[in-house]
Amino acid sequence: MPLLLGSIALPLTLLWDFSWESTIGVDRFFGPPHAANYLAVALAGAAALRMAVAATRAGVGGVALGRMRAPLGAWIALWGALAFAAALLFDRWWQSNYGLAAGIWHPPQIAKALAYFAVVSGAWISLLGQQRDTRAALGAALAAGAVLAMISVVTTAQSFANRQHSAVFYEIGCAAYPLVLVAHCVAGRLRAPASAAALAYMGMTAAMVWILPLVPASPQAGPVYNALDHMLAPPFPLLLVVPAAALDLLLRVFAGREKRGAGWAAALEAGVAFFALFVATQWVFSAFLLSPAADHWLFAGGGRHWPFYLRIEPSARTAYWDFVSPGLDATGAGIAAVLAIVSARAGLSLGAALRQVQR
Repeated sequence: MPLLLGSIALPLTLLWDFSWESTIGVDRFFGPPHAANYLAVALAGAAALRMAVAATRAGVGGVALGRMRAPLGAWIALWGALAFAAALLFDRWWQSNYGLAAGIWHPPQIAKALAYFAVVSGAWISLLGQQRDTRAALGAALAAGAVLAMISVVTTAQSFANRQHSAVFYEIGCAAYPLVLVAHCVAGRLRAPASAAALAYMGMTAAMVWILPLVPASPQAGPVYNALDHMLAPPFPLLLVVPAAALDLLLRVFAGREKRGAGWAAALEAGVAFFALFVATQWVFSAFLLSPAADHWLFAGGGRHWPFYLRIEPSARTAYWDFVSPGLDATGAGIAAVLAIVSARAGLSLGAALRQVQR
């Protein structure tokens, strides 16, 4: 459906934009990645508006807003599309007056990020309410994967393999990913919904990792520290399917877990399981990504390929950057574990609400 397609296209176009800026450097308002991004938002917004018109004409179901009715997810996605249009105008005004001196996360960028999350979250919520068969449940898993991909996109700077021994990487991951995975595990209708969502995220991101380097490109701005002749691949996706499989076992397979899934006991189990497996998986996998074994197309070249404008010493390309942020120690691990438990608890409550909310 159009709403699902728009939500999936959002993180994909943002990954394309990351590659474009990292390879070419000329970032025009109507450059190809930007235009595709605008179309993705417009597609999702139009689909949400169509759902609102249909629900209003039918006069039954949905959430009322004045005289209009629509599924809750459609309202959220439609708000996100309108908020994105406002944020885009704000961004144009900001750049004309202040340039980009404030860095990547200046106020218009934050506003656009919130709009993006509203669109993909609205699509996810809407599709969760339409799980009448396996095909529809797969659509909901794809929408959840788009939400995970959006989280990955906005945390890219903290998620390079060189930073996957740092405390901040695990703290951010444990605070964000369990919320979506646990909520989808509770509200999804597939046998292993969290694993399906994680695989959807990995498939979307990996597709861009493998496709973008096939496109010839070269820097059009200076200085050039890393000569490129093709589009730079985004970082290889996180192996979220490993902790996601554990969440499916804890919350869906083991007898009685789903019925008491809204309590702190289940959150403790789910959070600790996610933390332990996420740390173990990425700790080992990041070492592989920085090794010569990953220096080929399948794994995006490990730590050897970087945006043309970054000056990185050869020794730092395949090393962990503990000088940027402290490495994971007992304190950082404790904070990450607590964040995973709290995030899992929020996910349990959100999942339970999504199963009952009027869509």
